[in-house]
Amino acid sequence: MSGKLGSLFAPKSVAVIGASEKNPWARFVLRTLTTLGFSGRLHLVNKRGGAVLGHETVTSARAIGEPVDAAFIMVPAAVLEETLTDMAEAGIRNGVVVTSGFAEVGADGAREQDRLFNLAAELGINLMGPNSLGFINLVDRVALSAIPVEMPILPDPCIGLISQSGATAGVMSGTAHATNVSLSHVIAMGNEAMIDTTEAIDFLIDCKATKAIAIFAESIRRPEAFLDVARRALEARKPIVMLKVGVGELAAQVAQAHTGALVGDNRVFDAVCRDYGVVRVDTIEQLLQTANMLAHTGVLGDGGFALTSISGGACEMIADLGEAQGVPFARFTEATRAKLAELLPAYATIQNPLDVTGGVLSNMQLFEDAIATAGQDPGVALIGAISELAHSAERDMLGRGAVSHLAAGLKRAGVPGFILRQSYLSVTPYMRESLLVTGIPHCAAGMGMAMTAVGAAFRWSEIARVGAPARTSANVVISGELPDNERALLDYLASRGVPVIPAKIARTAQAAAQHAVEIGGSVALKILSADIAHKTEVGGVALGIEGASAAAAEFDAMLARVRNARPDARIDGVIVSPMRGEGVELIVGVARDPSWGLVLAVGIGGIFVELLADADLALLPVTAAQVESMLGRLKAGKLLDGFRGKPKADRRKVAEVVAAIGNAAIALGPDLVSLEVNPLWVSGSHVECLDALSIWREPALSSTTRA
Repeated sequence: MSGKLGSLFAPKSVAVIGASEKNPWARFVLRTLTTLGFSGRLHLVNKRGGAVLGHETVTSARAIGEPVDAAFIMVPAAVLEETLTDMAEAGIRNGVVVTSGFAEVGADGAREQDRLFNLAAELGINLMGPNSLGFINLVDRVALSAIPVEMPILPDPCIGLISQSGATAGVMSGTAHATNVSLSHVIAMGNEAMIDTTEAIDFLIDCKATKAIAIFAESIRRPEAFLDVARRALEARKPIVMLKVGVGELAAQVAQAHTGALVGDNRVFDAVCRDYGVVRVDTIEQLLQTANMLAHTGVLGDGGFALTSISGGACEMIADLGEAQGVPFARFTEATRAKLAELLPAYATIQNPLDVTGGVLSNMQLFEDAIATAGQDPGVALIGAISELAHSAERDMLGRGAVSHLAAGLKRAGVPGFILRQSYLSVTPYMRESLLVTGIPHCAAGMGMAMTAVGAAFRWSEIARVGAPARTSANVVISGELPDNERALLDYLASRGVPVIPAKIARTAQAAAQHAVEIGGSVALKILSADIAHKTEVGGVALGIEGASAAAAEFDAMLARVRNARPDARIDGVIVSPMRGEGVELIVGVARDPSWGLVLAVGIGGIFVELLADADLALLPVTAAQVESMLGRLKAGKLLDGFRGKPKADRRKVAEVVAAIGNAAIALGPDLVSLEVNPLWVSGSHVECLDALSIWREPALSSTTRA
């Protein structure tokens, strides 16, 4: 395999450094190598020499006297520097460090970890860890790992498993074997001081045997690199399925804006995964079953899912579970319905999911034909058949011939297919043999987990066909003064092609009266102050003001209210702007995520922000086409389609404006914490920013103006 990890993960010769009778890691590593039947050269290094666990040792890596591809390092932290120097002099360029006591124990450990792994880099050594349980390569039958290998080794190894937790990697490896999920690799990352999860993903993308990648992650250390490998995996048609734990929230200062209530670390990561084709799951079982399903289905074609079963009750459960997971159930054509009606007993209900009834048990050819017919329907992209597998020959009432009919039906269907065992139980040797001899392409376990996997397969396939969004840079950072109040921010947005409500600034009652006359009709008055975040709370907003005298009177009254409520606030005047009629009010927010950068949130705004919390997220920059998709995912998105007599919104125009707001936020530079337009007023093809808010990182200016 190519790349710097090829010689690490597929070594032809290995060394175990620090091996001793008292060190359990040596016994664990040798056990794993023996179980795999490793046929390469094995060397044990012990400073005292002698025999260890039945193997002769040498006193240093230099004393090995021949090339070694990789080493498992189990020496105490105090002698790791000496060990690295010895390895470099021996020409060993790859290693796994199981030794702990580094970054996981605090700042001092982190500093020592950095020092030693920087030394390794200077010496030209690639290291996994520290605190790593290593890797198992089931394709090439080699490992440098303390994780046990279950026997027999399963055929067709196709799932690459990566875990940032070594103990969890062991649990998942054992669970995979028990449920017949055939792993190509098990990689336990450890502290990721040098080699990280992103690089391991990159390696598995290039592995021909690996068809899907399953990841247990606690953190994403290099977000931009992760986006790159996620895109590469999507292009290679290798699904990434991830169980990510340890989610939090954005910085508290973002909560000064409504955007803070809509955007959090977990929601941001959800949006990243959705757009880049990474499938998120919640449990270890879902992780393994979903990765296994996607490895076998590949990219599904257009169409939906069809399921056959001898149990009507199972069909009803699948319908409920599948609907909850967004599974698109196919609707059979009239021609398919007619063929099925000819095949099945008269009391069968011809619908999807399809109950073929227990009557087929006396003639399994009927079940085979029903599966094939359903799968050949032009609206079906994936076919499943519910069937249990006998645990033993003694309990196999129908015999393997019945299972062979299911396999034949799935093969004749012409689309990817699988059988589904209703319960999530271990696969016995007899069951595993039945699958092999009958040619069943894939067996899923547990109806709930299967529907999670099927829903994921359809969503991932749709993204794989379209591709991930382009990561292009957008706009240069603006020069000159940053906008320090609401009106300045709106004027800035207007300069970036964003339509904003016209307004005039009054600094006297007479000016307010004159502006009201010039604007005509009803006007809104709002206090202009960079020090006041929420103007309504201090009496700084007045709506529906008509005429010069009313505007002048309200100007004086508003200044009095605001000065009484906030005597410390700097007041720059009063904004006079026209009132707008009925329309849909959106919120367009941009928040800076500490890991992923600027994130766009689009949702229903105005007074309904907190009530509905209906928003969709995407990393910036975005295109208008992406924003249209975001609008389509809003629960209240139908408000844009002329709901209850309101004019139908020009969604393309709305999307172009939202994308322009996102580009404008990028151009404000790295000190911008968040920017929010609320509301973005939409009435037919008329789209306009009515209010804006910006929050800045200290020591930059702080502008938190909001009606």
